[in-house]
Amino acid sequence: MLLLRLGKIRNSHALLITNYVLNFSLPCLTIVIISRLDLSGNNLEVAVFAWAVMLSGATIAFLVGRLMKLSGGKLRSFILVTTFPNTAFLGYPLSFAAFGGTGLVQAMIYDQMGMFPIFLTLGFFVAGGKESFASALKFPPFVALLFALFLNVTGISFPDPLNVALEWAGWTTLPLTIFLIGLRITFNRTLNLRYITAALALRMLIIPALFLLVITVMGRKGLPYDVALLESAMPPAMTTSILAAKYKLDEELAVEAISAGTLLCIISFIFFIWFR
Repeated sequence: MLLLRLGKIRNSHALLITNYVLNFSLPCLTIVIISRLDLSGNNLEVAVFAWAVMLSGATIAFLVGRLMKLSGGKLRSFILVTTFPNTAFLGYPLSFAAFGGTGLVQAMIYDQMGMFPIFLTLGFFVAGGKESFASALKFPPFVALLFALFLNVTGISFPDPLNVALEWAGWTTLPLTIFLIGLRITFNRTLNLRYITAALALRMLIIPALFLLVITVMGRKGLPYDVALLESAMPPAMTTSILAAKYKLDEELAVEAISAGTLLCIISFIFFIWFR
C-alpha cells in the first residue's frame, strides 16, 4: 500500500504479479499439494461443506440484492462479492499463520476442491452467462487442479529435482498474494456504502455464523473444520473484481467491497490470533 502511494508501484506491475500468480505459482502449489492429498474422510467432507456454503451464499445474496432493488451488473457484482470468499490470496497465508503447514493444506482443500468448482461454474455463469464457461475451463489453476487430481489417482510422481522446483515456485504464492491485496485496497469516497455494508455483513458474518451453526449441530470438530470456518469468513475474493471487469459489471462495487473487507479481515484476524 505504501509503495503504491509513493508511486513506486504501478498498475502494470500489479498486472504482472497477478499473471505470475494465476498462471504459474498457484498452479505449481496446486500440483504439489493436491497430488499428494488423501482424498477421503474429512478432506472430502470439507469440500462438500464448501459447496453448500457457496450455493447458500449465492441464494441469500440474490434475495437480499433484489430486496435492495439491485439489478443488472450491480446485482451480479453484489452476488459475486457476497458469495465467493478470498480463500486463496488471503485465506492461504492467514490459515498458514493461524494453523501452520497443516492449516495451509486444509485451506487448499477448501479452496481447490470446494470453492473452485462453484466459482468456475456458478461464478462465471453469474458474471457472463453460459457463454462464459469456455473461459472457465481454460483458467490455469483449474487446469492444474485437474492435472493434480490425475496424478493423485494414478499415483504418478515427479523426480525429486522437479518436485523441489515446483515447491519453491509454489511457495512464492503466499507473499505475493498478500502484496497483491495491498495493491487492490482503495480509500476513495463511495456511493455504494449501503451495498458494501450489506455484502460484507453477509460475507463475513452471517454466512460463517450459519456454517458454524450447522457444523456445531452436526458435531463436527477439529482442524479441518476450524480452517473451513476461517475460510468461510474471508472477505470477497480478488477474482470477483477480475470477473466484474471482464464482463463489464459494476467493477467499482467489487473493488470497494474487496478493499473494505480486506481491512476488516486484517483487523479481526489480529484479534483472532491474540485471543485464540
